[in-house]
Amino acid sequence: MTLRYQIACTALLAGALSACGGGSSSSDSPVAVNPANPTNPTTPVTPPTASGDTGSVSARFAANGSGRYLLMAVASQSTGVLTSVAQGSSGALTEIAGSSFTGSPAITREISGDASFAQGRWFTGTVTRAGVASVLSGNNASTHYVAYNALVSLPASGSASCNAGVFTAPSYIGGTIIGQDAYFGTASGAATLSFGSGGAVLNMALDVTAGGSSGKISGGGTIPAPANTVINGAFLGGSSGTLLALGDGGAGRYLVTGGYKVVLANGANYQGVATFSCG
Repeated sequence: MTLRYQIACTALLAGALSACGGGSSSSDSPVAVNPANPTNPTTPVTPPTASGDTGSVSARFAANGSGRYLLMAVASQSTGVLTSVAQGSSGALTEIAGSSFTGSPAITREISGDASFAQGRWFTGTVTRAGVASVLSGNNASTHYVAYNALVSLPASGSASCNAGVFTAPSYIGGTIIGQDAYFGTASGAATLSFGSGGAVLNMALDVTAGGSSGKISGGGTIPAPANTVINGAFLGGSSGTLLALGDGGAGRYLVTGGYKVVLANGANYQGVATFSCG
């Protein structure tokens, strides 16, 4: 499956604007992805016996005119304006900006969210984008997603305390060859958020563990406008890095959300998405 992304400053990321200097901003020009030697095993892994969606939402996602999204698959990512969205009864998204997820079964893992965001990992089913269908057979080739609403405007000052966050299971995307039991791992972390004359300053630090190995990834920067994103490290090149965005958490709260790629101590590469609620 090919998911396109766009980036500005030196590369353009699809419709997601980002601050220059600490990260990058985006426009609507597609740029090809450098997979940086991803490994996608050709032998499918039988999905666990406990098949079916996992996780839940406390409320259905209420997209508005400022909706944004991030999709991350093996060797590709896409981010931009949330032109369309559909949500199933389990809380899993089944369409994101023209990308659909179907199948019998169509299984989504680590579903989380509320009226302000929706997050999950497409695990088993068919992802169709621009008429091209890619089958996820329950191996490491998951597609992680998060959808959220951007703020109308940024506060002039202040700070917010962020919760412990919610995470999709980090999935193996390349590097050192590993066993099937290490295709997915766990993530935890923290985020900070403050506002000043330059815009919103957001940071995220994560600890990722899989197959008995672990690694850390952090990133952050300043975004001068609500729809901007900030990119750090080699996120677009397939190695360690982050893409962070600021969302409207509703009722005076904010979201620090985004994707990451990390190389563990054993040389295996993983990726996932995370969202923190701050207020």
